[in-house]
Amino acid sequence: MGLTALAASGLLALTLGSPGGHSSLQRLSPGSLVETSSLRLPGAELGFASAVRGGELALVVKPVATGQPVRIVDLARMRVARSIQVGDRDVCGLTFAGRTLVALAADQPCYWPGGRFTLLRIDPATGRIAGSTPVRGLHTVFPTNLAFGDGRAFVTRAGGGIDAVDLRTGVMTAHRPRRALAKGEGIVATHFLGGHLLGAGPRVVDVRTWRERLLEPGARGVVSSGAELIAYGPRGAGIYTRAGRLLRRALPGEQVSAAVTLDGRLYATVGEAVDTVEISTGTQTHVAPGDWILLGG
Repeated sequence: MGLTALAASGLLALTLGSPGGHSSLQRLSPGSLVETSSLRLPGAELGFASAVRGGELALVVKPVATGQPVRIVDLARMRVARSIQVGDRDVCGLTFAGRTLVALAADQPCYWPGGRFTLLRIDPATGRIAGSTPVRGLHTVFPTNLAFGDGRAFVTRAGGGIDAVDLRTGVMTAHRPRRALAKGEGIVATHFLGGHLLGAGPRVVDVRTWRERLLEPGARGVVSSGAELIAYGPRGAGIYTRAGRLLRRALPGEQVSAAVTLDGRLYATVGEAVDTVEISTGTQTHVAPGDWILLGG
């Protein structure tokens, strides 16, 4: 299984590897998904975290649950430029804030209940941890339910709630719906959509007012591409305006489990393949067999 992420230098894929094995970071040619370069890394069978800034990738791969370093990858040379130790922590997610790399980390596996969470501020140029801020009130994070935007980390809950963590202060604000949508914890595909909007499963939430709308009932998640939002799930992909008007459908009848967008294309995981779709037309242009899991930022 693997991760596909966005980068200024193109499309990146991380093959997670088998237990005890290695993972592989690959640069792919957009559209055709042909590998153009790769980097061998420790296994990532227990997960990963990543963030891209220009030609630089911050990446954590997890052959074991805690204690894994943040690697800074030079994408032009496809090599690890720096490895930064973060102690016996599990890095749940990463984001760049200007020249600083921010890591949301826990003192145990992120998805275990009862964790103590910290925001680490890292200087990627020197590898120095410049600051550490506790996040009080946050006790569990599913990495799939985490997205960054507008200077905050957003953690969605299966019941419809969203915890917002200020990346400067570590202060968490809990936002709970009047009526819970589901009980317990679970995976809610979460993507920051730009324009102050957050995709939380099939919902689109304005993180200024916390008003929300259901973009497409039954959708697994929502990603963005410029002025358009794309809801993906058991009905394929619905391409919408940001106001919520359906423009066109792609991959009708297909079960899309994950999706990312790059340069006007949608890359959708359908079974054990990745389908490439031109968003402007909804036309499928390429299918690449593979066991990748595609995740957007």
